[in-house]
Amino acid sequence: MTASEHRYDNPDEIQRTEQEPKNTLTISNITGALYLTARQCSLSSKKKAGVFLVEFEYGGRKERTPWSKSTTKPSWTDDLTFPCSNAHSGDVLKIKVFYEQKKDKEKLRCEAEDVLENLDVSKPLDKLIKVSKWVNGTAPDLHLDFRLTTSSLVSDAVDAVPADDAVLPTVLEVSPAIEHTFDRIDHIVNGASAIQPIGESLEAVIEAVDSTVTIIEEISKIHPYAKLAFSVVTAAYKVLKAQRDRDNEMNSLITIMRETYQTILDARGKWDDSDNLDPVWDKVSVVTVDCCNFICKYRETKRFASRAFKNAASRTDETIKEYKVKFQEIQEAFQRATAEDIHGAIMSINLMQFKLLEEVKDLHTDINLNDMIYPTGANFDPQKVCLRGTRDHALHVLRRFAGGFSVEEEPKDRDPSVLWIRGAAGTAGTGKSFLAHRLVELLTPSNKIGSCFFFNYRNLKDAPPHSLFPRITQDLASAHSAWRHALNAIIGGDRGIRQETSIFQQFELLLLKPALAVRISQPLLFVIDGLDEAGDRKGRSEMIRVLTSRLHELPPNFRFVLFSRPEQDIVDAFSKHQHHTVLDMQKLCSKDDEDTRKVIEDKFKDLRQLPENQSWITDDALSHLVLKSGGLMIYARTACDFIIDAHEDGFARQERLALLLKSDKVPEMDELYRTILNTIIPHNPTARQRFRVTIGRVLCLEKPLPFAAYVGLDRGTTDLHASRVILPKMGSLLGVTNDIFRSIFLIHKSFADFVGDRERSGADYHVNTSDHNKSLLEACLSVMEMGLKFNVCDNISSDLNPDDNPRWISVELDYACKFWGVHLHRTSYDSAIAARLKKMYETNLLYWFEALVHTRSPSARLDRPGYAQECMEHMIGWSQRDNKELADKGLATQTCLRDRDDFHVESCSHIYLSALPFVASTNWVHHQYRHLFHHLPVVRSELWAADPLVARVLFQVRDRQAKRQTVDPKLIRVRYSPSGIFILVSSGTHFVLLDSTTYGPVWSKESEFRAWEFSPDGNRIHVLGRCLELEVIQTTDGTCCSSLMRIQPTEYAIGAMISPDCRSVICLTNQGTLQKWCTRTGNRIISSTLLGFHSFDGEVKFSPDGGSLLRWGGERPCYQIARWCVGIPSPRIFKGHTAPIREAICSPDNARLFSYDDDCTIRAWNLHSGEEIWHTEVHVQHKDGILCLAISRDNRLVASGSGDQTVRLWDAIDGRLMCKPLESQHGWPMALAFSPDGGRLICITYENVICVWNVELALSALHHYACPLKYVRSVHISSDSLFLAVAVKSDIIRIQETKSARVLARKSVRSYCDLYGVLAFSPEVLVLAYADDAHRIGLWHWQTSEQDHHLYEGHTDHIWSLCFSPNAELLLSASQDRTIRVWDIRSGTALPLRVIHTNGEWSIDCAFAAVFAESGNLIASAHYSGISIKVWNPDVEEPLKQRYQWPLGPDVMLASSPAGGRLLSASERGIQLWNIVDGLLSKFGNNLEAGHENVCSAAFSPNGYKVAVGFGDKTIQIWDADTGRKFGAPLHSHRKAHSLAFSLDGRHILAASMADGLVDTWDISTEPSASAWKNKVADRRRYADDPWDGWVYDTGPDESRLFWVPERFRPGFVWSDRHRVIGYPETRVDISDFVHGKDWTKCWKGPTSAVSDPGS
Repeated sequence: MTASEHRYDNPDEIQRTEQEPKNTLTISNITGALYLTARQCSLSSKKKAGVFLVEFEYGGRKERTPWSKSTTKPSWTDDLTFPCSNAHSGDVLKIKVFYEQKKDKEKLRCEAEDVLENLDVSKPLDKLIKVSKWVNGTAPDLHLDFRLTTSSLVSDAVDAVPADDAVLPTVLEVSPAIEHTFDRIDHIVNGASAIQPIGESLEAVIEAVDSTVTIIEEISKIHPYAKLAFSVVTAAYKVLKAQRDRDNEMNSLITIMRETYQTILDARGKWDDSDNLDPVWDKVSVVTVDCCNFICKYRETKRFASRAFKNAASRTDETIKEYKVKFQEIQEAFQRATAEDIHGAIMSINLMQFKLLEEVKDLHTDINLNDMIYPTGANFDPQKVCLRGTRDHALHVLRRFAGGFSVEEEPKDRDPSVLWIRGAAGTAGTGKSFLAHRLVELLTPSNKIGSCFFFNYRNLKDAPPHSLFPRITQDLASAHSAWRHALNAIIGGDRGIRQETSIFQQFELLLLKPALAVRISQPLLFVIDGLDEAGDRKGRSEMIRVLTSRLHELPPNFRFVLFSRPEQDIVDAFSKHQHHTVLDMQKLCSKDDEDTRKVIEDKFKDLRQLPENQSWITDDALSHLVLKSGGLMIYARTACDFIIDAHEDGFARQERLALLLKSDKVPEMDELYRTILNTIIPHNPTARQRFRVTIGRVLCLEKPLPFAAYVGLDRGTTDLHASRVILPKMGSLLGVTNDIFRSIFLIHKSFADFVGDRERSGADYHVNTSDHNKSLLEACLSVMEMGLKFNVCDNISSDLNPDDNPRWISVELDYACKFWGVHLHRTSYDSAIAARLKKMYETNLLYWFEALVHTRSPSARLDRPGYAQECMEHMIGWSQRDNKELADKGLATQTCLRDRDDFHVESCSHIYLSALPFVASTNWVHHQYRHLFHHLPVVRSELWAADPLVARVLFQVRDRQAKRQTVDPKLIRVRYSPSGIFILVSSGTHFVLLDSTTYGPVWSKESEFRAWEFSPDGNRIHVLGRCLELEVIQTTDGTCCSSLMRIQPTEYAIGAMISPDCRSVICLTNQGTLQKWCTRTGNRIISSTLLGFHSFDGEVKFSPDGGSLLRWGGERPCYQIARWCVGIPSPRIFKGHTAPIREAICSPDNARLFSYDDDCTIRAWNLHSGEEIWHTEVHVQHKDGILCLAISRDNRLVASGSGDQTVRLWDAIDGRLMCKPLESQHGWPMALAFSPDGGRLICITYENVICVWNVELALSALHHYACPLKYVRSVHISSDSLFLAVAVKSDIIRIQETKSARVLARKSVRSYCDLYGVLAFSPEVLVLAYADDAHRIGLWHWQTSEQDHHLYEGHTDHIWSLCFSPNAELLLSASQDRTIRVWDIRSGTALPLRVIHTNGEWSIDCAFAAVFAESGNLIASAHYSGISIKVWNPDVEEPLKQRYQWPLGPDVMLASSPAGGRLLSASERGIQLWNIVDGLLSKFGNNLEAGHENVCSAAFSPNGYKVAVGFGDKTIQIWDADTGRKFGAPLHSHRKAHSLAFSLDGRHILAASMADGLVDTWDISTEPSASAWKNKVADRRRYADDPWDGWVYDTGPDESRLFWVPERFRPGFVWSDRHRVIGYPETRVDISDFVHGKDWTKCWKGPTSAVSDPGS
């Protein structure tokens, strides 16, 4: 929130304000006194300053103070101004006080009102108000003291304005765009944005700042917002600086802005009283801010390539042009220098300014709504509209309904707005879809269609039921701006709504909520067709429930027409509700009897004109055919197509017509299909079999294929001619059978229903899809066996991308490679197929990966990168039960795929050259394939040493035909039996019992349950169902051995468990009643009410013995856990968590409690005393949220699973991390359990995968201290190179050893402000200094036992650099506020010693870097804006000793030699060594030759003989400081060196990066030689995020690609023999025997036996 905030909701409000009398009410001298209790004083003293702001409301206008600088005695210096009328007595002044909860979050704490009376323009009035109406609970009183002053606005300039333009808005009228810009300035200036600059024109404006700076300075004398306006211009320049494309219009606009400022400056001398220009300059500043904000917002929008905002872009071009015109008008007006002209020009901008703000708001909304679910396969298809001139009456009825009229004969008081068009029962082909498409076509031009959605059972992947409401709301947002803004407001509060898949939630949030907030007056029709094709009954059930029960809650002008066949589940859903009208399709079309004739006549129109056909295409024959159609449009169309599409089957067209007409059966589609098939399919077994195979393939294919692909798939079967013979005859039933390239599809779903029902089609034509999935699988395997080979597309060079190769794999091979796993999933286990799969794995696996890279559609490669993983998952699930060897090979392949990013490299040749070398030698893929290739890179990685930790990985057994569905994580559970013989796994819907030795499944059972428990002897399992029904099953075979018993609590049960002895069931009701029931009799044993139960809102957890109950909850800062014991109603409270608690569990011995929260902190408690025992340290915590905990049965180990896909083992006694994190390669750990002996740890992942770790092996494995970090804000290596400081996220600092990466200390800085990117060690490394975003300096005495921590204020803008003096007595800070401050830190605290103002003649001349020189006696500072280096003596009154004009870039870095006599300045404009003698700066030699851009860091060696600079291209160059000669070749890495330090002996150099917080080190005892390879850099700016894509390039002139490094191996990748990565497993690559480029195919030896090559 900004001070003095005010928003106008609409232009009318501004107009009303301008017409009121021009008096003002000013509130000033605001102070407060907060009377606290002793305890509250103690709490507030631990908080930072700045926790209150006050909001005043007067006359409908609200103004706010900034956040206070004190807790108990807040005060504010800002004046708040309100417009008021002359008769203001009796008006109410409302006061509200807000309290800061956390950053950017505020909470109303207290409020008051006061009636203002006896206000006099000439007399200020002092007020004292007690604000004690506290919102939540009781709290201390807050007394506010302030002064009220009323005054009149006196301005000659205002008087000169015409009456209709009465007064200019003052600067306090800050627009929303300005407020948003101020909030974003710091983020933009620091380079965090991806926006790039717009060119040299803007650079010239900023650098030639004469008129711009001067006029802003003049304006800033009047009010502070002018300075901020110029800050926006500066921010736009810095953000947009590296833009490659020149935007001429933008450049021209900025140039005109500069010229306008120059003109204002020139005109200023003509005015005697400059105060008359105050409101004019206010408006110029506001317009400038809005314009620059518009530039930044527009550029930011360009990052979102997935949305083409064409309309917004065109509006932007217009706005730029309008702004240019308006600025020119201002310029001309000032040249004429008359008040009337100036005010006229300024006021003419108002309307255009509001237009601009709306445009910026629209762009922001479009960004916010980006990435919502939007279906691609449910669009209107003009090819499917019914014939023009048909269904006129039906369309008339539907159009009346769309206009708000009733379709019923007797209208009700409120006619339903939902109309269900119900197809005929048992009859297909009534033309529902044709009618729906025609209705959309007719109403779209008049903008009466709100949205339309056409379900198709073939397109469910692209248009599932949960995409219906997201499409509707986005269509409404595109057509109605009010809806778009309302939707944006909803999604802005919770961005997760964009990907919400719950249809009930979608309706509430995406339709109902915006509908209640927006009024759309015109009737809108929503057409939804094919409800019966929206999946099976289960898949569409939620959507059907919402459509039938909730649509009536929308405004009545939202009219819905739903089309479907009367499937039983749809009929039942509509019958339960009365908020709709049902209209049978037959009744709707009852007056369109002639439509069928029109369709038939249209079909035969061309044939009838030929003389030879006139004898048989007669009116009588057509009338007879119309009669046979029985009003079914699909019957008429199909019959006509059958007659016209005559082939060589022995029947001419007239004979086909006669065949249809002679039948005397009732017209129906089944009879028509039977007649057609009997005619076109010969009556012999071969022909019928070919028909079944071909149609079965059409029905089972995952996506439609063209004729040529069908023929290609036939080559993989025993019948090579099936498709070639059958498909050309099927023109009346299938679409596009006569084009070998266009996909074939079913014309109508009724034909699929016909052949799929044996009773309807008969044995000859019945198609069993399960049989044909198997047939299709066999065809896919055959096609791959014949088509897969090494270099399948004849790539001539390893540098080529797939898109550069003109050759593609065939359509059928493309399909087979992608979808064989889907058809395997639908096929029962078959040993013959298993044998073929085994052979494919052993011979063609890598060639299959290669073919997947060569997919025919580039977009498919991006949309579906997981074809290989999906096939692997299907194959493992298919074979695990019956073929363990095949499943194991699949698991090895899947592990290989995950480690190597699914083998989806950009070039198929690198399947062999890059991915294969990174497969561990222990992996089956390496054993099977590595010996077939030579001349490959040789990879040695320490990461492979950790792989044996996984003792076993297997997929959870489940129904092969079941689709994967999301399971409630709370219901996922795993446990060993008491004897450890079995493992029982449950997911809320089914059980799987595994043998703990072989991990093979013993049995599986589907059941929905709440809880289960092994009996003490392990022979039985007690299961408590969803409805609290209890059953007992045998452990050995899963059979039920008892009758069901129902537990019946008196209230709704929110938690339940079975006691460990299985003698009782314990339930907890929603009213806080704990009840215990006997499992033998079903009688209630105990019932007691828990005191304070409703004070907690979290989940419920029982202790292992059932003797106690846990529940947690609370709000910041008081998060608590409560424990109730059975028989004791009062709970014990556990306090200490600082973030919301996620779970709490008791140890098996009931001695300790373990809990974790949203901050990834695990805490251990004494269960009996409530005292905290330990909590995990920040530096060893999980990087993502914790999901599960488990405790070993001996109470020695705690295991935690996290969203970072790791499991960590902790010492349960003291909280130490016991070993390196155990990595889950198969998704998030959702449940953990130790074996009874504690030797194994079993984990169930989100992907239904079971992982088993050997705990003993894990505890003995090498513990790597370092791991790549996310969100690193800053890094700094101490000058002795022994320590590294890392600022992580917004509030964590940690210090670690550089030699081992072991973390020595950490500090959690819980404050309102984020850490800023500045760190500095003191010379003796006892103190770490840092800066935060509140411009404060922190001192952390991290090596003391107390680890004292202090914050110091003084700067008012960003702090750019920190530096300690050599004797560690002084601290130097340089800031954007144009000051350099010297702090005395000898006492352990920072005392202000000297403030040096740096601006001089340059008003924005701040120091970007500052260091001590000459042993701390002098200060050297670098000034990018002032283009100079300055030397200061802080001990004298006039500190500036020297200003040396020198070109510097914004990336300037300074380093002082250890002796203090030399200085190194480095920036993109040059690297220079300087001598400092007697306080004077002089160049030492010429610029050091670099050849690089964008400096990231700089350092001297300890003896001062060498200097090093880190560059934005991820290289480091070293020079001899005396000669200026380069010391060897550049050092290469894949991380930017943001901090550099030489080792004490000067033989090594260390670099730390903000990319991941890791440290690289190089041996520089001798000159480094040129590297043989490098990586390419996309963004060379210091703070730009530029992650490595894994490609390694030759350093030669052609920069050819050598090889690719999978993501897992990149953090520890070593670039030369001199290079090391500290504390992280290293990966080294030897390419001394490596073929690539045009010789790449020489890597293949050719097929040999699958025997591992010892030398590989």
